[in-house]
Parts: sequence; C-alpha cells; structure tokens
Amino acid sequence: MTAVTNQKNEAAEKKTTKRASAKTAAPKAEKKAVKEPVKQAEKKAAPRRAAAKKAAEPKAAVHFQFEGKDLVARDILDQAMKAYQESHPETEIKTIELYVVANEGAAYYVVNGEAHDDFKILL
Repeated sequence: MTAVTNQKNEAAEKKTTKRASAKTAAPKAEKKAVKEPVKQAEKKAAPRRAAAKKAAEPKAAVHFQFEGKDLVARDILDQAMKAYQESHPETEIKTIELYVVANEGAAYYVVNGEAHDDFKILL
C-alpha cells in the first residue's frame, strides 16, 4: 500500500509542479510582451539619416527682346518690387505677378492680389 501511495503522491507533486510552472511562465511571457514594445519605441525614436541632397537648380534667366531692346525678366521684377516698396513702405510683399506688354513698352505688376493703373514700369 505504501508503494501505491507513493505513486499517487509523486503524481500529485508533478501536477502541482506543472501548475506552478505554468503560473510563473505566464508572468514571464507578459514581461517579455511589455519589454518588446519599449524596444520598438526606442528604435522609432532613433534619429533618421539625413535626406539625400537635392540637385542644385541651374541658373536661369528670361530675356525679352523687342524693338532693339534686350530686357531681363528678373531686372524688371526687381524694378517693380522697388517701386511698390517705395510707394507702400508699410506693406509686405507676399506675392507679386508681372505682366510684360511689349507693344506698349511697359510691364504691369499685381502685388498681394492688388492691381492698380499706377503699378506700371516703363521699359
């Protein structure tokens, strides 16, 4: 009878050991699950590499040739900006549009969506 009792006790001990190891294994798995997102967040926080440099834009110039004149568009635009700033020193130029009318020998400009007959440059 003692042999049978010993076998039952050993079987009971194995069951309790399996249960106990299952209980301890579950918290370990949870700890691993908690650690993994932290590592992923750390990886995301790492600084990114610098973006590839863009190729430099080529220098460009627009010329208007008429009636024996050679005008550079940038020069006309600079004249228009200067004229506007002289007449409106308190206003900031956010946008400017330039219209060259060759047959009139003039360029008209629109600043910040505002147009006026006085906004004219003689070429």
